[in-house]
This record gives sequence, structure tokens and C-alpha cells, in this order.
Amino acid sequence: MQKNNIFNKVFFWIGITGLVVLNGCGEPSVKSKQIVHIDFVDELNELSKKPLQVSDLKRIKYKHGRFFDVWFSEIMDYSKYSRYPDSMIANMFNYWLQVNRTVFKAVQKHDSLNSDWKNSFNNQWAGLQSELSNVPDPVLYGYFSQFSNYNTFVDTFKGKTLLGYSKEMFMNDTFALYKALDVPSFYMRYNDPNQIPTLLIWNYLKSRFEAEHKINNMLSQAVFEGKIWALLMHISDRDDPNLDLGYTADEWAMMERDQGQMWRLILDQKALYSTDFNLYRRYFVYGDQTFGAGIPQGCPPLIGNFVGYKIVSKYIDETGCSWDELFKTTDATKILRLSGYNPIK
Repeated sequence: MQKNNIFNKVFFWIGITGLVVLNGCGEPSVKSKQIVHIDFVDELNELSKKPLQVSDLKRIKYKHGRFFDVWFSEIMDYSKYSRYPDSMIANMFNYWLQVNRTVFKAVQKHDSLNSDWKNSFNNQWAGLQSELSNVPDPVLYGYFSQFSNYNTFVDTFKGKTLLGYSKEMFMNDTFALYKALDVPSFYMRYNDPNQIPTLLIWNYLKSRFEAEHKINNMLSQAVFEGKIWALLMHISDRDDPNLDLGYTADEWAMMERDQGQMWRLILDQKALYSTDFNLYRRYFVYGDQTFGAGIPQGCPPLIGNFVGYKIVSKYIDETGCSWDELFKTTDATKILRLSGYNPIK
């Protein structure tokens, strides 16, 4: 399972987020499909209405199988109680349910008023399946993680793919508990429910392709991230897909305007082919801004992803490759050379 959110780049594997100008492969024209969507928070809310028994715990474990194992053991970290009697685990879980009962209701109320993204996810996943080979039909879970940083996860096990999103982490920046719990401010970039499709697909693409790309320097990191962004932008059904990546129109315009300056800085620092992550990590760090000598004031985060996205977009324009061909091409130097990318004027 890749249980990380996209923020901390933690990976845990068991068995195991458009603009036509961005691609040379044609605009997707596909029929939307209905992805199975299970509301696990609704189940938690029902469980909280009466004292939880051991039989209830066994029932939901059996009902949800692999998902429950992942959620209960890895996200909620109940694995540390694995040697405790079932009765004690049920008591602790019951206490947790009661503590969070009010929040379950707030989450469900917000979800009932913000559900348009679900059709968008169906559309975008269908678009993904039309552009890439071997994209499965997943089961999508909406869960509760008690405001942890596991805002999405991907798990592939025995040929089945689970996608999940933590519902309380997508309640817009008006949700009072975000401030009360001191949630980091940059999370506000990624808490709009309309971003859920992009963030889920972003995580899926990382979990599927990262290992085979053998990232070992800044260029390979930028190109890999750029492939994902280019595909996300291509399959998006939103007028402003940059919003789903966490950028305002002004921030996106700033990156477009200043990319020549950033490219020159990267070259001057000899960071492009560097294998020293500490030298170039600032360009791939999630946060409010990108900081460092030579970086324009107020520069948005993940500028390395943006540079990679521009390289990949130019490469697709120049070669007319398919998305399958793009992800099979893991030579980042070749992609840069054939793209002809050079924004320095």
C-alpha cells in the first residue's frame, strides 16, 4: 500500500491528482463510468450510536476486508494493540468513536453539500483508463483519519486496487477545527473537495510508476513529476486545472513568467544533474513557498514539478508520443534533449 499523502513522500508497500496544448496525443473523449464509492465515515457514525461490541468489530472487519486492515492497522495505528484481547481493542475503539462522533456528523453534513467532485472523479478516471494501459477499476473509500496527514492512499493487493481519501481533510479552509488543531497552513492548498480526483490520481500514478523510473538526480525527479502533472492536466474536466494542483491563477502565471529565471538558477547552481538531494530538495518541497538564494520572492512551492511539467509538455509536442510511451521512456536526459526546452530569453 502507498499510504502516504502526497506531502511527506512516505512509502509503504504490501505485496504492493486538460489543456490540449499540453499534449500531442489528442484530447480525451471517453464515456464516464461509475466507480464503486464506499462511505466508511457513515459506517463509523452508525457504530458510534451505541456501545461497540467485539462482534461489531469482527463484522466490519469481515465486511470491509483489506480496506479495514489498512485503515485500522496502518492509518489509525491500531497495530500496536495487536497482542491485546479483542475486548480491550473494542473498548478503545469504542472510546475513539464516541470522542469523534460530533466530527463525523460535521463531516457528513459537509460531504452532502459538496459532492460534485464524485462525477468529476468518474470522468477523470475514465480519461485515465483511455490514455494509459492496464488502469484498473478501483474501489474508492471515504474514510476518517482524525486529521492525520494521510489524506489519500493507494493500495494494490491480490490484483485489486483500493483508493481512499480522508474526508475531514477536504472541508475547505472555513472548517473551524483546522485552526484549533493547528493544521499546517500549506495544507489549505489541498483541502478543497474538488481536488480529491486530482490528488487520488496523482497518488495512484506515483505508486504505479515511481519505482521503475529510478530517480537519482534533479532532472529525473523533475521529469517524473512532470509526467504526472501533464497527464493530470490532460484528463482534467475543470476550466482551471491548476487549482486542483494547489495554485491560484496568479501563482500559475508567476511560474510561467519566471520559469526562465528559475531555469538559469538551476543551471548556475549545477543542480540539474546533481545526485545530492540536499542541493535541489527546495524545488520539490511542499509548503507555502519555495525559498532560497536567487529564487523570486513569493515563488510558489514545487517549482521543480512545474519545470518538469514544462519539459514533458514540450517533449510531447515535439514527439507526438502516447502516454504509454511517455511513461515507458525513463531516460530523463533524452526527454530533455528531444523537448528542446530552454525558457531562457
